Amino acid sequence: MKRNNQLPDEKECKEILNSQKHLSLQSFSTLNNISEISPLTKEIMSRQATINIGTMGDVSKGKTTLVQALCESYNIVKPKAEKEPERIREREKNISQMLGYVNIKLYKCPKCPEPECYKSYNSETQDIIKCKGCDSTLELIRHIAFVDEPELKIKIVKLLNGGLILDGALLLVAANEQCEIKESDKDKDKDKNKQNIFLENSILKNVIILQNKIDTVMKYNTAKEQYDQIKKYASNKNAPNSPILPVSAQLKFNLDVVLQYISSLPIPKRDLISPPKFIVIHSYDYYYQGEDTHNNNNIKNGMLYGLILRGIIKLGEYIEIRPGICIRVSNKEIKINPIPAKIVSLQAEKNNLIYAIPGGMINIGLKIDPLLCRGNKLEGNIVGNIGKTLEIFIKIAVKCHLLRRLITVKKKEFGKHAEYITEIKKGEALLLNISFVSVGGVVSKIEGNNNDEIIFLLKKPVCTEISEKITISRKIGHSWRIIGWGEVISGGETIEVT
Repeated sequence: MKRNNQLPDEKECKEILNSQKHLSLQSFSTLNNISEISPLTKEIMSRQATINIGTMGDVSKGKTTLVQALCESYNIVKPKAEKEPERIREREKNISQMLGYVNIKLYKCPKCPEPECYKSYNSETQDIIKCKGCDSTLELIRHIAFVDEPELKIKIVKLLNGGLILDGALLLVAANEQCEIKESDKDKDKDKNKQNIFLENSILKNVIILQNKIDTVMKYNTAKEQYDQIKKYASNKNAPNSPILPVSAQLKFNLDVVLQYISSLPIPKRDLISPPKFIVIHSYDYYYQGEDTHNNNNIKNGMLYGLILRGIIKLGEYIEIRPGICIRVSNKEIKINPIPAKIVSLQAEKNNLIYAIPGGMINIGLKIDPLLCRGNKLEGNIVGNIGKTLEIFIKIAVKCHLLRRLITVKKKEFGKHAEYITEIKKGEALLLNISFVSVGGVVSKIEGNNNDEIIFLLKKPVCTEISEKITISRKIGHSWRIIGWGEVISGGETIEVT
């Protein structure tokens, strides 16, 4: 059944946005000239982050501490759908095991000298504020979303499959650890430094390398030696011109220089004309979490949290969630029921929106049965306009690229030569990461001149499109290990919606 979108009128929009009068008001009239909209448009940048920056590095390099230090009022946001045992393990081990994010506003003082002129505040800060040093009016120049991810292999999954539209990254290297790799050791059975994996496989171009924990080596005079090692290695990889900055996240040393380099990153180009594509990272029941909506406290909503990859999502629109509800009738038959819903709220952190563009994490409130969203049931689903969402596939063809050796594997675990990756065989069961979905796939056919075109029969339906990046994992021992990545070259077999 066709549903007509009922966008809120100007009076309703003001009622929604007036609870935050210190921020710029949004208006649907701005969308009449889409060609003039950019990540630096004032009314958009005032309320939502428009530039995404990820943190890269091995465990215990100070990623979370750095993001905390970049904003004094920072409060890390953990998805509500996560399990409580994971939070307990985080507190016990003092390490991040769940994805976190935070939005900060970057201001510039017109009178203070560089780099002291760059200031950062939280996302709810008003657009016009005074400089604490010279009492001048600060200018809002960026609204940035930092994505703090827990560990190495999860970060590689996100980078390779293109699930996160990262516009830049901060690569952290501990100043008190060796970073040197000799040319003669490349082919020997020695463990690679884990930071190298990022530079070799990352699709990112804008990378800022940070020598964190610089305060621990000041008296040993080893920082310059490590700087030369990083510079030599980065020049041979994907980041030859990346700046290398000494910082101390714990002592908040040199962070104004980091903000200066972040402000100089190129402005990303967004696709605002195509039909919207929103990828669900987490789903949860709003009232199950004990919170209230800003629209109507009597409405129980299902909530989706994720990223807009393209297009514009508007308040009041009718959308469709795919694949939605999947029911396996038999071994060869699966019934697919996409979920239609109406958008009743839009938020970027705590900032209310009436429309949202790509950039930053967005919370969407839906007029839907909350039970469908509870417990992260819709993770990995795709949201779009009714009739314009991606097709649903049960079989896909992928052009694969295998790594030479396994990542973060010690020889003691699996033997001397187990870290080297063997070719994929017909009938082998592998794990594919398509966007934020982990789905099992059985190799049904191997084609191509180099046997690199593989057809996978998927265990459950997924939404994807041609040229989308995926990662491939193989079960080695008791865990899944990344063995390579691939690109979807054809859709294969689709499933008709019932």
